[in-house]
Amino acid sequence: MSFKLSKRHLKKWLLLSCLFAGSTPSAVAEIIQKQQVQQIDKVAQSPKNHVSFSAQPANCIALRYGRTCYADVKINWSSDIKQDYCLLIKQEKTAKLLQQSIKCWKNSNGNEIIFNFESNKKIEFQLMSSKDKQVIAETAVEVSWVHEATPRKRRWRIF
Repeated sequence: MSFKLSKRHLKKWLLLSCLFAGSTPSAVAEIIQKQQVQQIDKVAQSPKNHVSFSAQPANCIALRYGRTCYADVKINWSSDIKQDYCLLIKQEKTAKLLQQSIKCWKNSNGNEIIFNFESNKKIEFQLMSSKDKQVIAETAVEVSWVHEATPRKRRWRIF
């Protein structure tokens, strides 16, 4: 049987147990401080990977609703850890989620690519670690239109 205690509940439990055992509140403060130092050490030892991932422009604009938008999108990424990465397009086809690979890099920690964007709907890009197949970051290019669809019919008139 295991119990999960939050930090607040753990501090209260330690304080009460030390009071019943005859310890002073300063001893409780020492125990709490040691636990906090141990938690900070664990966080400092774990490798953190800061990733920057962006697509510019983030919005592609077509003239009329439903039309395909064309743009050259600059995709930039950088990472603190040098390893193998792949850039993917996330696509949803009915009930399945598909990933189309655009480009992969070996032993890299950053790069830039120009992507020829052609779509009438939003496209999501993913940066994935080739080593463990984990998606590290995501970005998207939205599609907008200058003129929305109008439901009215056009009638010819002479005068």
